[in-house]
Amino acid sequence: MRGTTVLPLAAMVVVLLHAASRAAGAGGGGDGSCERSCGSMKLPYPFGFSSGCTIRLGCDDDVAWLGDARELGLHVRNVTARGIILELIPDCSRAFNATVGALFSDNYAPSSGNTLVVSSCSPVAQGARIISDCSSNPPASNMSRSSSHCSANESIRCIVSLPPSDSSGRHFLRKHEVLSSECVGLVSSMSYQDEPTPGLLLGLLRLDWWVQGRCRCSPSANCTQFTAPTGQEVFRC
Repeated sequence: MRGTTVLPLAAMVVVLLHAASRAAGAGGGGDGSCERSCGSMKLPYPFGFSSGCTIRLGCDDDVAWLGDARELGLHVRNVTARGIILELIPDCSRAFNATVGALFSDNYAPSSGNTLVVSSCSPVAQGARIISDCSSNPPASNMSRSSSHCSANESIRCIVSLPPSDSSGRHFLRKHEVLSSECVGLVSSMSYQDEPTPGLLLGLLRLDWWVQGRCRCSPSANCTQFTAPTGQEVFRC
């Protein structure tokens, strides 16, 4: 009797381990329980819209958003092999501190190719040195102040990336520097792109993403290992 029960149990263990192995290998990153679809948008590993995803985005009424911050208007327009592309419709009522907090996480941060369009910043703030008047490409000239909830006398400025402070270079905006500018609204953004032609795109912002730890990509994928702004060792498939 005992011999007849051991074999089925052993076989069951093998089947379960095989199923777990297949699930862990799905997408090359071990989050096989991840829901990757939101309406017509389907995302690859490590992104998705449920608690089982390595990098979780928000989905509401078939629209993808950054995290759970739909009220901030951080619409996910696209996800690429390197970046999360956000669309920020100009809005002077978008809360500055809450929005900046949503843009930085343990898995992504704004790259230095972005310029943040901001409103009502303190001229004596510690971070005033990173604020410019956007003279090279004034965003206010391309905005409707009425539809963006901006008053006629609203002061529109830009936050730009500072040069690297050491030989290691800097490829991201830094959260503490951005917050130290003491602005009231994060109105929109401009993102630099060099393909197909160099230029600044108003209303777009790119977050570079990564996964924490050492390379865990599928055998067929390339892996890039680097150090995140948090100082952690991370990788990207």
